[in-house]
Amino acid sequence: MSAYAGRAGAHRQPVYRRPWWVTTLISIGVTAGIILAALVGVAVLDARNLQQIDISAFGLTPTPVPEIPDVDPKLLTEEELNQLTITVLNGTTSATLDEDVAAILTTEGWTSVSNADAADTTIEISVVLYGPDEDIPLATSVAESLGIAVVKQSDAYPGAKVTVLVGTDLIR
Repeated sequence: MSAYAGRAGAHRQPVYRRPWWVTTLISIGVTAGIILAALVGVAVLDARNLQQIDISAFGLTPTPVPEIPDVDPKLLTEEELNQLTITVLNGTTSATLDEDVAAILTTEGWTSVSNADAADTTIEISVVLYGPDEDIPLATSVAESLGIAVVKQSDAYPGAKVTVLVGTDLIR
């Protein structure tokens, strides 16, 4: 006699099958549970990221953000001012916007300012572009003089130390 009391061989016990809708409901429930758990996990992690994280516990020390000094054209010599070249490019359809921005920079004290039309006249947001890292103070000072928030490093305009690409946001 065998240890299995049910039928054996050709006379096996019938396999119990769930109806298709029960399997579908279980699948939907499990999927909803996983999605809910993921959303809760993201919410918890996001809330934790709002707080200052102490990275010294990981053996790292935070690096302070370097302070960028301002360049005041009124404190520079004439020779220093002549070396600080600024180009204003009009990226709009306004005929005189580059001249107006160049005039603002000239009244601020910048002397080596040139202006021209940009190849693209559909620029929406004005940007101050600079080349090497050493030109960051000059670029940020020019951006502050004009009220431009975007300052980027680029080698697309090598003709001047700083290039102001004027967009429609400066049209008043």
